[in-house]
Amino acid sequence: YGPFAATATKSDAGAPVGAAGLAVVRALTALPLVAIGGVGEVNLGAAIRAGADGIAVAAAIMAAADPAAASRRLRDAVATARAQRGERA
Repeated sequence: YGPFAATATKSDAGAPVGAAGLAVVRALTALPLVAIGGVGEVNLGAAIRAGADGIAVAAAIMAAADPAAASRRLRDAVATARAQRGERA
């Protein structure tokens, strides 16, 4: 379908779909939905709120000065976003 946000990881990923595009797909399926492409700490909450069940990241961890700490922050941010939409972590 397309990346969630602009991404430098894959040059041929296409135009970003954003939260609105992800919400359209969420309305079409009950299958697990993962936001990928340009996802990081600043926008993963929007992806989860739009209906993503999870995220997939590369640069958000690999480009971090401390990949382990970045992974923990991402995990915590996903749990927070899920809690905000009424789910248990």
